[in-house]
Amino acid sequence: MTEHSTTWLPAAHSRENGHFVFWAAAGLLQTGELDRARALIQEALSAGADRRAAARLLLGGVYVRLGRAALLAGKSDRAMRGLLEGLRLGVPGGTGLFLDLLMAEAERCSRQGETREAVQRWQDIATVLGEDTPAFVYQRLGEAYANNHQGFGGTEEENHCWGDCHKHDLLSRCHEHLAPRLYLEIGVDEGYGLARALGPAIGVDPRPRLDLKVTLGNQTRLLPMSSDAFFRTAAAEWLEPPPDLVFIDGMHLFEFVLRDFMNVERHAHPATLVVVDDIFPCHPTQAARRRRSAAWTGDVWKLHAVLREWRPDLTLIALNAHTTGLLLIAGLDPDNSILRDHYSAIVGRWVRDLPVPVAALRREGALASDHAVVGALLDRLRQARDEGWDVARVREALRTLPALTPVVA
Repeated sequence: MTEHSTTWLPAAHSRENGHFVFWAAAGLLQTGELDRARALIQEALSAGADRRAAARLLLGGVYVRLGRAALLAGKSDRAMRGLLEGLRLGVPGGTGLFLDLLMAEAERCSRQGETREAVQRWQDIATVLGEDTPAFVYQRLGEAYANNHQGFGGTEEENHCWGDCHKHDLLSRCHEHLAPRLYLEIGVDEGYGLARALGPAIGVDPRPRLDLKVTLGNQTRLLPMSSDAFFRTAAAEWLEPPPDLVFIDGMHLFEFVLRDFMNVERHAHPATLVVVDDIFPCHPTQAARRRRSAAWTGDVWKLHAVLREWRPDLTLIALNAHTTGLLLIAGLDPDNSILRDHYSAIVGRWVRDLPVPVAALRREGALASDHAVVGALLDRLRQARDEGWDVARVREALRTLPALTPVVA
């Protein structure tokens, strides 16, 4: 075989083989074998292979190379933009092309006491690995958080938050009205939300050691695992009966909260109420995917927009709760697979640093937390749960709720 032989590949005489050849060429580009890559590309194109597929794979390779270079130069924000775009475009080799560098940088920051940067580096690893993030990454992330005594910076304006009723007080109201047979909380942190549970409760958090500030009820169980791992391996056992109330306040990244909602819905019943925190950043800095302020919502705000577009069948009520708003989601359908079926396309469109809409910053369309519709919603969900209503009947009842008239300018 000569140096530039391509006999190890199928002939590029079909669209499928052409795609494979492009995939291989992109891999060769990553290893610097430019002549071999060029020969493969020319062969595939001359055989009529899809030029757009070629462009996508090769561009993905370029993004990853740029991302690696930025990472080595210490420009972590730029690096993550390139690496994630490369993954989105389907670059051959995926995370294997740069995961070793991310791990080495995260460990270096942890060893040298650069705790704020260590938090971000371990979070970057979770971002690229997604639902396959191993437990030790979350453990190291938790350690970095615990050791970060310098905080996350930001100006007073960037850290300012507002709202009416505090989110945990709103949770208490939900518990009182719904009397949940089971309460599920994703993201426990210091335990203030989980402590509001009045009955059986499960808290899921990947950090093995939590800095709890309150005493939890004797019917509360803490599961030290990521929400992805919980739904993959333990939910069938623990979520029986299905939860009546769920609070999602885990990783503040859009794709994580989207997966959390998708997984919750699969294990819910039609009368389950889901409450999502952090849908209203109070400043654009708070909404950055890579944390730069003490107050941080990440890009959770995107969930509201995506559900409005993809799940108009759901009842969505945004509340002006302190500190960063709440989204109530009702009318769940465990058999609905639209989000799962289109997950990759949705994430490909939304997982990037997009400008926060002015409407979200101003909380346009939000209701006061004591709006009459909240009590009416809770009462109807309680009745639906107790009487075993199906999805159609629950949604019919939700359609007759009092008019959702925004009262927050």
